[in-house]
Amino acid sequence: MGIVAHVDAGKTSLTERLLYAAGVIDRVGRVDDGNTQTDSMDLERKRGITIRSAVVSFALGDLPVNLIDTPGHSDFIAEVERALSVLDGAVLVISAVEGVQPQTRLLMRTLSRLRIPTLLFVNKIDRVGARYDELLADIKRLLTPAAVPMVGVTDLGTRSADLVALDDEPLAEMLAERNDDFLERYLAGGPLDVAGELRRQVAKAWVHPVYFGSAMTGVGGTRGDRRHPVMVASGHWIG
Repeated sequence: MGIVAHVDAGKTSLTERLLYAAGVIDRVGRVDDGNTQTDSMDLERKRGITIRSAVVSFALGDLPVNLIDTPGHSDFIAEVERALSVLDGAVLVISAVEGVQPQTRLLMRTLSRLRIPTLLFVNKIDRVGARYDELLADIKRLLTPAAVPMVGVTDLGTRSADLVALDDEPLAEMLAERNDDFLERYLAGGPLDVAGELRRQVAKAWVHPVYFGSAMTGVGGTRGDRRHPVMVASGHWIG
């Protein structure tokens, strides 16, 4: 599973949060403090950027997972491309403040061309200037029309930003557009396995779920435990 992004979108911070959620580390390091798990080179810690891809392995239930943190700076795109060639799935991180950036578009084009199942994670919802509706429109216009939001956000752009559940209807409609069998069941009005169909379509890179949260504060984790939505959502393409 690869974590990819434009520089400063919070890719390494998300990696750190996922490692904490998986129980690999006992505390979440900070890029600014130079104590994250995947930025091990002196230059990386000094400059606060990822220069070479780093891999951390852990178990997700019975499934072994290799989590790859890739560089975000365009100078190291060759390093990113090498990592993409071995991925089963990717998480494309987007800043809720800066939005879709040039490297974001390049990465999404490459992921789409390689048919790599991809989740989109909008980070930094607790930052001033964070956007939701406008950013979703940009994602669909600039990255993929098959992006579907999985959660809503309350108190956007504040330290109390949190997530709210969305109605399944828009998701079911999008899934029905891409599978005739599911469309027939949808039109018939019978019971639908939306989660199962989502898992199948994500695995085929037909749709791209969009999650929101904050890697720094942990906003977006499942209430009552240490899991993070991206960790849970990875089940859409693995297992």
